[in-house]
Amino acid sequence: MDLGITGKNALICGASQGMGKAIATALSAEGANVFMCARTEQTLAEAAELVKQTAKGKVEYLPTDLSNEESRHKLSETIKQRLGDIDIIVHNTGGPQPTPAEETSIEAWQKGFDSLFKSVVHINQAFVPAMKTAGWGRIINVTSLSVVEPIANLAVSNAIRSAATAMMKTLSDELAPFNITVNSVAPGSISTGRVEDLIVSRARKNKVSRDEYFADYIKAIPAGRLGSAEEFANVVCFLASEKASYVTGSTICVDGGRRRSTY
Repeated sequence: MDLGITGKNALICGASQGMGKAIATALSAEGANVFMCARTEQTLAEAAELVKQTAKGKVEYLPTDLSNEESRHKLSETIKQRLGDIDIIVHNTGGPQPTPAEETSIEAWQKGFDSLFKSVVHINQAFVPAMKTAGWGRIINVTSLSVVEPIANLAVSNAIRSAATAMMKTLSDELAPFNITVNSVAPGSISTGRVEDLIVSRARKNKVSRDEYFADYIKAIPAGRLGSAEEFANVVCFLASEKASYVTGSTICVDGGRRRSTY
């Protein structure tokens, strides 16, 4: 299937590992020019070299702290210099430290807002005007299953990601007349370092071994396993494509059936 994104310029945030790297790999293999950003330069550079092995378009990267306004501004200016306007934005940011709401500090709430919400708004404002002029665009926000069903001990992620999801829905209505789609994708149990860290943390909190906790954890997933970063990336890649032109304002769960709600 030709996804219709050959030659399109795509920005993938949090692209040095896990789902972000898999998304960059998938989009570049489909012919998109990808610009990868993440905080750690060495890890990002190594990821970019791996992406180049199967890329059919350009691969660029820049170390970026998405929670920092000056760093975000440098990112947008560098992208315009190296690639030009962006057609596809994939927002993807690592999750905050797990804490219950009552024990979350004001500083932690602010950090979560800057990283998970403000960065999304800032990057959209930098590139949406050109999308409107071109009459084509795709904006995808990688959130979490917690925006559908809040997860215990993830207060900041539950709250701020839900706010960002609501903002994306609002934006989708405003941009639909310009052939720009705006969607959120909510990963459930995807095999990444973040999920492994949460499993180990919860096992420790429950005073059981990692393997004991994991066995119970898997029972809650009808598919009976963790999803792969590549499986998640395939969904994002479709939403970024010409084929998904009538899908907008949606939050799509990729969770092996784990959520219990019907929407």
